[in-house]
Amino acid sequence: MTSRKLDEIALRYRVVAMCGVSGSGKTYCARQLVSQGFMRLSSDEIIWQRYGDEFPALDPEIRQQAFKWAAEEIDKLTAALISNGERIVVDSTMCKRQRREAFRNICRAKGVEPLFVYLKTPLDSIIRRMGERKGIGPDDQIVSEQQLRLFYSGFQAPEEGAPDVITIEESDR
Repeated sequence: MTSRKLDEIALRYRVVAMCGVSGSGKTYCARQLVSQGFMRLSSDEIIWQRYGDEFPALDPEIRQQAFKWAAEEIDKLTAALISNGERIVVDSTMCKRQRREAFRNICRAKGVEPLFVYLKTPLDSIIRRMGERKGIGPDDQIVSEQQLRLFYSGFQAPEEGAPDVITIEESDR
C-alpha cells in the first residue's frame, strides 16, 4: 500500500477491513496500519489459537465452521473495541458481499462507518506467494493451489465505486 493511501486511511477511519483472497497482501497492509495506531484483529490468528497447524488437515466442514466462528469472534471484538474508542483493522478475507454487509451493520450500529480496502491481486501472484509459505504460524498457513483456485473463483469483489471501498491493485503496493 502506498504511504499516501496509508496516511489518508489512518487519518480518516476508525475501522478498516482488509478484503481479498488468501495471499493478496492483507496482513502486510494491516500491519502497516498497526504502526499507525490501529489494533489488528485477524481471523487467521483466531483460528490458529484454537486449531494450530492442524487446521489445513481438518475436514472441510469443520474448517467452514471454524471460519464462521472466527467471523463471529471478530464481530464481537469489533463492537467492543469500537465502544472503547479503539481504531481497528480487520485482517480477514471478507470474501462475500453478505459478510461485508453484516460487518458494515455492526460498525454502523456503533456509529462508525468502516472502510473496506480491497487488495486486487492476480491469481498467479497469489499462487506464487502461497507457494512460499511454510505453515509455521497463523500468518503463514498453507493453502493448496486447488483451494486457492476455488477461493479465487468464489470471491465476490466489492462493488467498484462504492463510497466505503478503496481498491488497491498489486502494482500500487
